[in-house]
Amino acid sequence: MDDDPIMREVLAAHFNAHGGFRITGIAADGFEGAMIACDVTPDVVVIDYNMPRWDGERAASFIRDRYPWTRIVVFSAVVDDKPEWADEYLPKAKIDDLVPLVESLT
Repeated sequence: MDDDPIMREVLAAHFNAHGGFRITGIAADGFEGAMIACDVTPDVVVIDYNMPRWDGERAASFIRDRYPWTRIVVFSAVVDDKPEWADEYLPKAKIDDLVPLVESLT
């Protein structure tokens, strides 16, 4: 989930290039992402913190209430540390570390 369309494309390209992942949904905001999660029951969700409609925390809370096993990764340029509601955190500046981080959670 990310409100920046270019970042969504970059994220999808990173995961597709590394193989071994099945992207089950791409969302432009937290509400859309939470609704997609209801349809696909993801193992891992990558969430930007600052998004319209529902921010990352609200979307993560919605998903976690329904699917407590889903791992939440906050991938953000505005958060400086891992929020308590997330399993992992990575600043957007370290995008090359995102795929290995998600691999470690699956």
